[in-house]
Amino acid sequence: MTGSSPPGAPHAFPKRVLGVSMPPIDALNTRMAQMNAAGGDVISLGQSVPFFGPPPRMIEAVRDALDSFGPRLHTYGPDAGIPELRHALARKLADFNGIEVDPDSQIMVTPGSNQAFMVTMMTILQPGDEVAIASPCYFSHHMAIELCGGVVREIPLGEESGFQMRMEEVERVLTPRTRAVVITSPNNPTGAVYDPGEVALMVRELTARGVYVVSDEAYEVFCYDGAKHVSPASLVDDAELVISLGSLSKTFGMTGWRIGYIAASAEVCRQAVKVQDAMAICAPIVCQVAAVAALDHMPAYPLGMMGEMKDRRRMLDAMLSETPALSWEKTHGAFFVMLRADVELDGRDTAWEMLERVGVLTVPGGAFGEQWSGFIRVSFGSPPRDRYEEALSRMASFFGVHARR
Repeated sequence: MTGSSPPGAPHAFPKRVLGVSMPPIDALNTRMAQMNAAGGDVISLGQSVPFFGPPPRMIEAVRDALDSFGPRLHTYGPDAGIPELRHALARKLADFNGIEVDPDSQIMVTPGSNQAFMVTMMTILQPGDEVAIASPCYFSHHMAIELCGGVVREIPLGEESGFQMRMEEVERVLTPRTRAVVITSPNNPTGAVYDPGEVALMVRELTARGVYVVSDEAYEVFCYDGAKHVSPASLVDDAELVISLGSLSKTFGMTGWRIGYIAASAEVCRQAVKVQDAMAICAPIVCQVAAVAALDHMPAYPLGMMGEMKDRRRMLDAMLSETPALSWEKTHGAFFVMLRADVELDGRDTAWEMLERVGVLTVPGGAFGEQWSGFIRVSFGSPPRDRYEEALSRMASFFGVHARR
C-alpha cells in the first residue's frame, strides 16, 4: 500500500520506545572496557556498586542449597516469591522500617528494584497519566515511566537547599492527571536524605488526594551526620496508596543477584503479579535463597561497612576543599554526590573528557536532567580503597588544570 512502512522499519517502533534514550553510563562503561582492554588504567566512580560483597554466610547458604534445597531450586517458584523470602522481608520491614505487611498478600519479590519500579508503573498507570519525580532524577525511573506510556513531571530541586524535596515544590507540578509522586530517599543521584517531617506532610497530603506515593528505598541504610531514613508507609495509619520498593543490591553488596521487592496493598500486589508473570515469572530461586540468608544479617552487616563509607566521604570532602573548581552542597545519604564542576572545556563534556585524559569514570550530570549538565555524579563507595585514593588524586589534578580562570 502506498505510503505504508515495511514491517520492522525503524520509524515503525512506538514513540514511547523511540523517545527514550539509553543512559550515558552504558556508553561510558563501554569506553572504559575498551580503554582497559587496550592496556589503559581506568578507575570507575560511576555505577553505584558498593565496594563490599555479600555476607560470607550467604554464599555458604547457596552452596548448601545446591545439595539440600532439592528440585525447588531448579524450577519456577511462586510469581510473588518463595514464602521463606516473603516472610523474611516482612520481618525486616517491621523491624527496620516500621511497616507491618502480610507476607502472603502484600509483598512481591522482583528481579531487582529497577524491575520493581517498572512493574509498579505498568500496574498503576493509564496512558497519559503523570508521575512527578524529583530533578535531578534517576534516569531509570524516567525511562520506566515513559516506556509505560506515562508522562514525567519533574520537580525542580535546589542545590542550595541540599536538594531537599518539599511539599511546596511538589504542589507546583500536580495536575488532575497526576497518578503518582515518587520519593527516593536517600536520593539517587544527589545523596539527599529528606526531612522526616516533610516526608510525612507529603504522604498525608498526596494520599488524601488519591495520589499514589511510590517510595524507592534502595539506599535506606546509608545515612551520615545524624540523618535518618524514614519509610513513608510507616508515617500514615492508612498506607493503601503507598507503594514501598526495596533492594538488597546495595545493602548486602549483591547487585548481580538481582533481588528487589514491592511492599504494597494486597490489591496492588494482586494486579502487579500479573505484570511480573508476563515479564519474568519470578526472580531466580537460587537468588531468593541467597536473599533469605542475607536478611539474617540485617542491619548488622551493612552497618558494619559504614565506617569505611564515612572515611571515603571525608576523603572526598577533603579533596573538594582543596579543589576550587569543584563544589558540593553537602548531602547526607547514599554513597555518591552531585558535584558542580566549574571548568573550561570548550563545550566538551566534563565526564567524557576526564575519562579520556586521566582515566576516571564519573556520570555526567546531564544524565539526570539537562539543567544539571554542569555537574558530575561521583560514587565514593565503588572501587577498592587504594584505587579510590588514586581516583581522587587524578580528579584533583584534572580539575586543577581545567579550572575556569
